[in-house]
Amino acid sequence: MQDVEVEILGSIYRFSTDDPAYLDQITSHLKAELEKLKNEVDTIDRTKILVLYCMQLTEKYFTEKNNSSSLLEESKKIDHLLDDIEDEIELD
Repeated sequence: MQDVEVEILGSIYRFSTDDPAYLDQITSHLKAELEKLKNEVDTIDRTKILVLYCMQLTEKYFTEKNNSSSLLEESKKIDHLLDDIEDEIELD
C-alpha cells in the first residue's frame, strides 16, 4: 500500500492505495466534475458543491439501475421468445 495525498476543493485528503495511477484517474475526474459544478452554481461553498455532486451521482445511479432493470426484463422476454422458437422448430 502506498499513501497518496490529493487536493480536492482546497482540502488535502490522504488515501492508501495499491494503484496510485488509478486513484489519480479517479481524483482527476472528481476534481474536474466538482470544478464544473462549482462554475455552474456560482458558489464557493464546498459543502454545497459536494452535496450537489452527491445528488447528481445518486440520480445517475438510480437512472442506470432503472435502465439495467429494463434491459434485464427485455433480455428475459427475448430468452422466452427464443425458447418458444426452439420448441416450435423441434415440433416440426
